[in-house]
Amino acid sequence: MKTPPLATLLIWLGFMSATSLATADERISALFLGDNGHHRPLERARQLIPVLKPRGIDIEYTDRVEDLNPDKLASYDCLIVYANIGKITEAQEKALLDFVEEGKGFVPLHCASYCFLNSPKYIALVGAQFKRHGTGVFHVDNIQPKHPIMKGYQGFESWDETYVHAHHNEKNRTVLETRKEGKTDEPWTWVRTRGRGRIFYTAWGHDQRTWEHPGFHELVERGIRWSTGEDKFSLSHKRKPHGGLKPFDFKSAELPNYLPNRRWGTLGQDLNRMQKPVSPALSQKHMVLPKGFEARLFAAEPDITKPITMTWDTRGRLWISETTDYPNEIKPEGKGEDRIRICEDTDGDGRADKFTVFADKLSIPTSLCFAGGGLLVHQAPHTLFLRDTDGDDRADERKVLFSGWSTGDTHAGPSNMHWGFDNWIWGIVGYSGFNGKIGEEQQRFSTGFYRFKPDGSRGEFIRNTNNNSWGVSFSEEGVVFGSTANRNPSVYMPIANRYYEAVRGWSSKRLDTSSQTARFYPITPNVRQVDHHENFTAAAGHALYTARSYPKHYWNRAAFVNGPTGHLVATFLIEGIGSDYLTRNSWNLLASDDEWTAPIMSEVGPDGMVWMIDWYNYIVQHNPTPRGYRNGKGNAYVTPLRDKVHGRIYRLVYNGRNAYRPQDLQKASPAQLVAQLSNNNLFWRKNAQRLLVERGNLDVVPALSRLAADRKVDEIGLNTAAIHALWTMHGIGAMDGSVPAATGAALGALGHPSAGVRRTALKVAPRTDTSSRAIIKAGSLRDPAGQVRLAAFLALAEMPPSKDAAAAIAAAINLPANSGDRWIPDAATSAAARHDIHFLQAVAGSPEATRQDARQLELIERIAEHYARGAPVGNAGELVLSCAGTKRLIADPIVRGLAKGWPQGRAVKFNAAEEKALAKVLTRISGPVKGQLLSLAARWKTTALDTHIEEVISGYVKTMTSPEAPEKDRIEAASELVSFHGGDKNIANEIIDEITPTASPSLAKGLLGAVSKSQAPGVGHSLLGKYDSLTPGTKQEILRVVLKRADWSRSLLEKSQKDGLDLSALTLDQKQGLARHPDKGVAALARELLAKAGSLPNPDRQKVIDSLLAITRKPGNAGNGKELYKKLCSKCHVHSGEGKNIGPELTGMAVHPKEELLIHILDPNRSVEGNYRQYTVVTRKGKILTGLLASENRNALEIYDAEGAKHIVLREDLKRLVSSKLSLMPEGFEKQLSAQGIGDLLEFLTQR
Repeated sequence: MKTPPLATLLIWLGFMSATSLATADERISALFLGDNGHHRPLERARQLIPVLKPRGIDIEYTDRVEDLNPDKLASYDCLIVYANIGKITEAQEKALLDFVEEGKGFVPLHCASYCFLNSPKYIALVGAQFKRHGTGVFHVDNIQPKHPIMKGYQGFESWDETYVHAHHNEKNRTVLETRKEGKTDEPWTWVRTRGRGRIFYTAWGHDQRTWEHPGFHELVERGIRWSTGEDKFSLSHKRKPHGGLKPFDFKSAELPNYLPNRRWGTLGQDLNRMQKPVSPALSQKHMVLPKGFEARLFAAEPDITKPITMTWDTRGRLWISETTDYPNEIKPEGKGEDRIRICEDTDGDGRADKFTVFADKLSIPTSLCFAGGGLLVHQAPHTLFLRDTDGDDRADERKVLFSGWSTGDTHAGPSNMHWGFDNWIWGIVGYSGFNGKIGEEQQRFSTGFYRFKPDGSRGEFIRNTNNNSWGVSFSEEGVVFGSTANRNPSVYMPIANRYYEAVRGWSSKRLDTSSQTARFYPITPNVRQVDHHENFTAAAGHALYTARSYPKHYWNRAAFVNGPTGHLVATFLIEGIGSDYLTRNSWNLLASDDEWTAPIMSEVGPDGMVWMIDWYNYIVQHNPTPRGYRNGKGNAYVTPLRDKVHGRIYRLVYNGRNAYRPQDLQKASPAQLVAQLSNNNLFWRKNAQRLLVERGNLDVVPALSRLAADRKVDEIGLNTAAIHALWTMHGIGAMDGSVPAATGAALGALGHPSAGVRRTALKVAPRTDTSSRAIIKAGSLRDPAGQVRLAAFLALAEMPPSKDAAAAIAAAINLPANSGDRWIPDAATSAAARHDIHFLQAVAGSPEATRQDARQLELIERIAEHYARGAPVGNAGELVLSCAGTKRLIADPIVRGLAKGWPQGRAVKFNAAEEKALAKVLTRISGPVKGQLLSLAARWKTTALDTHIEEVISGYVKTMTSPEAPEKDRIEAASELVSFHGGDKNIANEIIDEITPTASPSLAKGLLGAVSKSQAPGVGHSLLGKYDSLTPGTKQEILRVVLKRADWSRSLLEKSQKDGLDLSALTLDQKQGLARHPDKGVAALARELLAKAGSLPNPDRQKVIDSLLAITRKPGNAGNGKELYKKLCSKCHVHSGEGKNIGPELTGMAVHPKEELLIHILDPNRSVEGNYRQYTVVTRKGKILTGLLASENRNALEIYDAEGAKHIVLREDLKRLVSSKLSLMPEGFEKQLSAQGIGDLLEFLTQR
């Protein structure tokens, strides 16, 4: 990504006003000099700037070394350098030295000690020069605890590079911190003086892992302040519990509790005791919030019990769902113990004093949302509609809107319903998923965002997240965010599946994290987690601050994510980068050392304050099941310690604003509702919008149009009234093109000063030719705001096909801001597909054809495939004519796409000019593509290229068999031969003949990949016929290829049975795949042969575990264990950043004892989370895939196999999909490792 203009960065920083810590006169200004090197200084600056801005330090970023001049530097108190710039001019050197000598601060960080290598004076100024480094996770030693910088500083631990320095300048230098380097103490952090100036240096800071740590933020802040002349300051990144409080009481208890300590992997001392609960008043005193904030109790037991979700009505009254059935006591219909309760503050003192049960006899209601004059309730398996028809605040109408939510795991069901900007109900679901009808359509999905019409008439699965998911929120522009439980506390939803599904042959991918880190920061060490210690493993909710009662730096940029296992509510700051978003855990809004405090939901309430549900439960963990425990009906481990009594709701109040007197929209007039669209709290705006939409009358269009036309923007660049006015008109049906005032309002808003309004206009504009032309005329595809450009492409993806739109799309994708963006190329693909032939003709005739990059060429190929899959026999000749005149760079991807997508049996009748053009295309395309064009011509039933067939095929054979040809060309030639003659056994055998003992591993693998696509009979038998003569590596590749086809797998087993082929060469997962093969005959034969060879694992897994328990009590060799991990585990697991993120991450497994890890390794099917269950896919061509189902949509499935490879399987190619409750990790690990090897692996996993 290119560095954005400085102005862009400063505009984003504008929202971060200094509100509490520094006046304008007290603020420190610093210039941050970076470069465009591998340390990514701009990204690191973006981590630091929003943290220090509210603390009174203003940082401006530059990557221009030319800014080292007297005029520029005069504006700053301090210079920060984080760069590897090779040279500095004499004038720049003098400007820097003068800047320091005249009394300014200099803060070189990390790699700055290897900057300006041509300047000995610079090296002397820093105090040393980098020499070499290793890596690791470590602490350093504070050797000057009385120095102003180090006084009260507690240090931190992080992964970083272990810098060793040379050319030390000890003059006027005081070393503050040292790191152990063998037997020596390596200077790590120091200060120097020069003239009247001060220098602070630390070697910390290689990448985001250190830069996101509050300890690093504090150290740098201390260094900046000291360098600019401060000698006394009191800072601490480690917020401490309040002092002077009565110690907690404890009682004996039996519970799993793995505490991190210096002997990782051992049980904590406090395993057999637990803290007793305390009163709300006392618990409240243990809550630590930022300055100016306090927690005010709104409701608690005995008035309420175990609240699990909340919402507010149009009178501002709190509604909660209470559940004691959660997690394991799922009750039959109408027999539940749970209820929905209204909590009302009638006297305005900020405390609920009236409690009314709206509905009871429910069982685990997990989400509430008002719609249609009643209340929507998720209670798996149903989504219910409850309504009070007589005004007594009690539900007397109850019906099932739709059903299909799984009850297999109660903490993986539907949650977080919200009325969306688009007037649908949005929510999120975990891996329990949905399988049922919404309206008239059968749907199946899991783990991700969904939406449905408020009346249940339609539903849509939006997009997959990457694990169990519990959070949904909207920004004030309508951008969707969420959270998932495990190591992904913040996720951005950019493009819905439907845009991918509109492109034939394409598929979306699961969404991964938007957060730079999964770390959280409790204020107590008493945190119980079963894995990934010190990271979010139960992240819940993701509520953006969308009111104006908090300080400005919260407005529409701070998202609150709950960490119940850490007893905290974290604040994530959100930064837009093009069409993408980056989030950072920046501070805790609330943290407690009360071990019962468990925030599970934080939302902005009617008063503009954040309201927080404290589930108040000592046992938060659901699964996996600890040793010695069993699971209940809700798939949570059973323990009597799960609390069924307590529960509190707090308002997190800023500046002592305790009064709580909400409005009442229940009887508001249409004019009053329209006026509420200008409210500064999104809660009231959305409710006003909802009520207007449910009213459904067009008489408000004139008033709404006036709001949409208002071109004012607020302090953070928004006009929220215009946004809601546009969505309201959309919701009442005024945006179908039949209401000129509404259409005019939307198209007029395309030029609004607020990017949020422009984005909304694109979302709601009628899907007509008029709108399409207006979007092009407004230049929306070239808008300076990435979110607007994204919305523009998606809007054109839904407009009527047109040449003008296609030409605009083709031109816009050439812009670096679009082609280099994270999400816009996907949106552009959907848009281009809508206008497919026009788009392909536009790029073929474009003078920009030579400027396409790889991503754009991939897009062109995708559109050609989409076009071909529709088999447009009527205008294929027109496209051929266009391709005949274009350059090879464009013709190649078009032909590849056409050949990939055009179905059999759809012939094309070409005229003479078109046949002549087709022959010309053959001369324009590159060699590897010629075979694809011949294959395409055969499907088109044209003879125009017949005279070229023999020449092309012989050329491929010659290239493939030539030892002098580059391997890449030989493999491509083999692939083209199979593509053209996929059913020809002779062609397959010619390729197999080239797989010899002398072939390089890469060539053999490539040729095997080519022949694996052959549909010719007997190919598997031919491959196995060469097996014994090949190298071990090639043998493994043959086995991998053969096992992906049922008939070839049978050939393998028959060869073993008849010729003695050794099945011990199969990997553990390959053996398991054969033994559980979808072809029952293959599975039976495999089990028979594997059993004879002693290769099947002992089905009594407990017996195997017992036989190996002794190794858990012996020390192992961690170094050898690491090598075993890399060999056997890293293809599916990540540990300390190494490996593939398919199965559970192993980095945090050190909190488990060896005995428990042994159980997980040897008996992987004992407790399997839904995310990691095995699926088997059988395609129509007989290919077999076994792996994890990462995501799915109407077009395709995304599968990760046991090798960590990703496969996209189109539904049209799918013959059978078989789900299993088994883990992808195979049983029988003891078959591939000795007891000592397992011991070494355990030693590695439990070391720190």
